[in-house]
Amino acid sequence: MDWLKGRKTYLTSVLMLFISFLNFSTGNISLHEFVSSDSMTWVLEAVGLSTLRAAIKNNQEEVIHEVVKKVNFPHS
Repeated sequence: MDWLKGRKTYLTSVLMLFISFLNFSTGNISLHEFVSSDSMTWVLEAVGLSTLRAAIKNNQEEVIHEVVKKVNFPHS
């Protein structure tokens, strides 16, 4: 299960996008209903989750870089 490390959030986001667009593409709802329904909320939540996960990963890499730099060069 180590291969899922850092990918579970992206997987959840993709599944949320897939389900919401599946409702629209199968013809269960029209475009107007899709935009005003919970499916559109799921799309926005999925995009938000992916963005949040990417920001956290980027911040973690920057912090690790700063810690390593301070360990190797403590007076800089």
